Amino acid sequence: MAYYFLFTLNHYFARPSFDNRETESTLDEDDAEAKTVEFNDARARSNERRREYFASPEEARRNFYKKVLLNIPLTFIMVFAVLLFCKVVFGRSPKRRVDELVLIILGTLAITFVLSTLCTLLQLKVFPDRPGPPRTPFQYVMRGYLGDCSLMAMAIMAVYLIRAQYHEKVADIENETLRAENMASRYEALENQMDPHFLFNSLNTLKSLIDVDVDKAGDFVHQLSTVLRYTLKNEEVVTLSQELECVRSYCQMMKMRYGDNIVFAHQIDHDKYDNYYVLPLSLQGLIENAIKHNIISSKQPLTVNVFTDDDNHLIVSNKIQPKIGKEEGTGIGLANLAERYRIKWNENVEIFDDGMNFRVTLPLKQND
Repeated sequence: MAYYFLFTLNHYFARPSFDNRETESTLDEDDAEAKTVEFNDARARSNERRREYFASPEEARRNFYKKVLLNIPLTFIMVFAVLLFCKVVFGRSPKRRVDELVLIILGTLAITFVLSTLCTLLQLKVFPDRPGPPRTPFQYVMRGYLGDCSLMAMAIMAVYLIRAQYHEKVADIENETLRAENMASRYEALENQMDPHFLFNSLNTLKSLIDVDVDKAGDFVHQLSTVLRYTLKNEEVVTLSQELECVRSYCQMMKMRYGDNIVFAHQIDHDKYDNYYVLPLSLQGLIENAIKHNIISSKQPLTVNVFTDDDNHLIVSNKIQPKIGKEEGTGIGLANLAERYRIKWNENVEIFDDGMNFRVTLPLKQND
């Protein structure tokens, strides 16, 4: 409003910005003298109009208030229309910010031109006698349009600043949520590893290895410590190679425990994907989930497949071998994993279950 008030004062009292006077150096003496006389006459008429217009202070004050009261609602309508247009564009979420910016600029120019022209013509209708040099309606429209464009540019700049602050706060909240969920996931993974049943089985496996092969027992302890150490890391994301290091240790532990009854088939394009990012404990958690919910025996060996495709995906699949009498899982772990990927990268975790095969597809993210 302050800007529009200052522009109004300039609009009413400034010299016309559409003069097209030639310089005296390009005119002969007669033309220069004629132009000078014409200019002095125009200035005299302009001054006379100002004196008449402001002859009565009360009348001048009344006219000024009328113009302000007229400009405020018209300005509000223009600003509201532009902000409403910006809201609609922002709600579309174009794929590229450049497209969004171009659409905002072109739409704002068009809306401002239409509304500014209507507002200027309305003002000319309400106030036909105006101080200053006489101008054509086109000149008044262009002067008003230039001022309104500057006002709309300030409004759009304010909207972008507010929008940027909003998205920054949303990003901060989502990052904090992700950190909390990562910590909860790490705690859950560590809790699972420290679960009495897990420790009991691990200690039984270690005891049997000590009796048979001391070197294998030492290797088992080393792999167990690697898995536990990894669960205590405080990182939001890890590379696929880092996650695989933990997975290899965990798989070796399971191989020592189940022997040939469990098979881990890895088909990963290490040259392409080792430096891509995944969320920590995501792959390890899926393998652990497959072992937890399926029968593993000599009659029904379990095969867990881990492989990558050409579309930046990491896939874990296995044939479903449900345990008899075992309660079905709640699905909280998979839901938590999917939510973590959505918050961090706005990516979906695909889960496929047809009753015979189970498959989870994780997105692999490049380092941006």
